[in-house]
Amino acid sequence: MKSKILIILALFSLALSGCSLFPPNEQKSSISAQINQALNAGAAIKEIANPNLKIPADINAGQIAKYFQIGNVLFALVLRNSMNVVLSTPSGFTPSFAGILIAKQGDKQWIKLTEIKDSKVTDKNNPYYLLVDNKKLLLTVVDQNGAGSGEGMMKVFAWSAANDWQLAGCYYFGSSFSDQSTDGDYFAWSTKFSEQEARPIEACDNVRLISVANSLSQ
Repeated sequence: MKSKILIILALFSLALSGCSLFPPNEQKSSISAQINQALNAGAAIKEIANPNLKIPADINAGQIAKYFQIGNVLFALVLRNSMNVVLSTPSGFTPSFAGILIAKQGDKQWIKLTEIKDSKVTDKNNPYYLLVDNKKLLLTVVDQNGAGSGEGMMKVFAWSAANDWQLAGCYYFGSSFSDQSTDGDYFAWSTKFSEQEARPIEACDNVRLISVANSLSQ
């Protein structure tokens, strides 16, 4: 009887704290399935305001510049400081993670979906924007290997049915940075593929997108 009471109290404590009762891998799998369902149904993606969910301990709120929603799924793009990206983070804080967080509407906290790993520490690849094109979820990622002033090599990754990201395009980002359609949004300008200089896919091999399933405490 005592053990049953302890189990009930533990579950109640988890519910109060907003923690998922599912292991991170199962939670991520469930959300990934919802992403695919939304895409197959022809859902659009939209940029949203900060939903104010709890973030993993190794991420600072100042690293997140963009939030998105498709169907019932929320996304947050986590950046690092680079020559092209200046973040408002506490003095002495060194970002250790760049990538994508996900959650479902109604969740209390984010979990990590994807980590962006550079080939060299100087690459500083950052996630810029999410869009949907022809029922495909696309992610733009830009490094700092350009001529300065915001320029860099831009990768376009497509979300696959296998729940990972596949490199689908390569561009030089930086001929210009905005027009009326993006309202001066530097990050949104990365979705204007026709305005970027196309490069061979091999020119964008300095980054990997790694699937992760870390819980909030990790």
